[in-house]
Amino acid sequence: MDEYITVAGLVQFDPRTRTAGDKQVRDVVIRAIGSNKNFSITVWPEKADITINKGDFIVVDGKYTQSVKQNKEGAAVTYNNMSASTLLRFAGEGNAPAAPTVKADADLDDIFG
Repeated sequence: MDEYITVAGLVQFDPRTRTAGDKQVRDVVIRAIGSNKNFSITVWPEKADITINKGDFIVVDGKYTQSVKQNKEGAAVTYNNMSASTLLRFAGEGNAPAAPTVKADADLDDIFG
């Protein structure tokens, strides 16, 4: 059974582009907000053709898998992997909407009108 999740976080490195079959895909690593987990995300061009850079805040929805591999020291390391179905970038430029700015003393009426 496939598990689909939504993760929000900060891009840790500039994305890496590679070829998968006949398509160019991007690999993005994010640190999830509220946890110390990193997620390795495969972004297919038909899912998100937007610019992503280190430090961007993104929200990703997609298929989640987990794998366990041994590192150089022989210890087991768990990897959190996603194949993006939807990706939104909140950086204020490019093709994504700017993240909303909210004053610290705002109430819900100020935020949602």
